[in-house]
Amino acid sequence: MDKNLENNSFRFTEKLLYEYKHMKSHIEHLERLRKDIKSDDNVAVRAITYDGVKVSPTYKISNAVLDGVIDPVSVIQEIDINIYHEKSLIKKIDIAINNLDPIRKNIIKERYWNKIGWTIMSQELHCDEKTLRKYKKQAVKSIAIELFGSNVFKEEEPNLFNMLDI
Repeated sequence: MDKNLENNSFRFTEKLLYEYKHMKSHIEHLERLRKDIKSDDNVAVRAITYDGVKVSPTYKISNAVLDGVIDPVSVIQEIDINIYHEKSLIKKIDIAINNLDPIRKNIIKERYWNKIGWTIMSQELHCDEKTLRKYKKQAVKSIAIELFGSNVFKEEEPNLFNMLDI
């Protein structure tokens, strides 16, 4: 494990927090799409072309053309898998945020979800900007540990990690 891994996981966690609302709306979009596909109103088929060479004297449609019909069940399964993965990620993030103390939770919500600046946030939370930045770093690190595990930050105290009985 190196410092680069720690920085990458920290930055990736920040990106996830910035895009949290968009991930939730994407889940809603996928659920609407699944509902639309499940409805009987939609029939999706691939176009049949006769550009190829004549294969048989009866002009029987080949299996490749029959296979061209889009199977709604497989599309729905793929959408369900995507929904499951995205909901799992959202749930992990929610649990990590709920494990934070109230001030750090507010900092995450204001900074990443509402995109509030440090000056306004320091006035609202009655705390100086330097302390807020320190709390933000601690909160993002806690969330990253929830998402990626503690090994990401093993470099900070390698001797202590080796002493743990895990």
